[in-house]
Amino acid sequence: MSKNIIALAGPPCSGKSAVGKILSLSLQADFIDTDCVIQRESGHSIEWIFSHRGENAFRAMEKRILAEIISGITGKTVIALGGGALLDPDSRTLVDEKTILFTLFASTETLTLRNRGNRPLAEDPAMLTKLIGQREEHYLSLGNPVNTENRTPDQVALAVRRAALPLLSPQDRLS
Repeated sequence: MSKNIIALAGPPCSGKSAVGKILSLSLQADFIDTDCVIQRESGHSIEWIFSHRGENAFRAMEKRILAEIISGITGKTVIALGGGALLDPDSRTLVDEKTILFTLFASTETLTLRNRGNRPLAEDPAMLTKLIGQREEHYLSLGNPVNTENRTPDQVALAVRRAALPLLSPQDRLS
């Protein structure tokens, strides 16, 4: 089955949003950042949702919104997923079935250097390091790894584009 959705997964600070924006422009595709959709729909920041409603409420919202996004896509689209979006087995299955999944990664040291501290589960280097350690096996299990170490978002987007083009549905390869 050919696909017209490219999903970007990976740990916080791996570059999913920055790369996704660039990739979508180069492919002439729509771009959706799931965290932005959650914030727009809820009227609150991700940090607020975590602190006032809790991680379980956030994950339920994330799962619902991801399913709605994917079911509503009709054209070529790039989706930047939240760092924990694919921890849910149903979301993982949906993304595996309906998208071409790429997993961005870098060393823990690089990710902590990129962290601006505005992430609810990774407010500081120690929290981010712990989170990456807890999820390392999960991230390694995801498809099509792309190393972002010592690469600009433009370079990463180009690498993903090259890998994704042959996998896109024929009508979506033209860009």
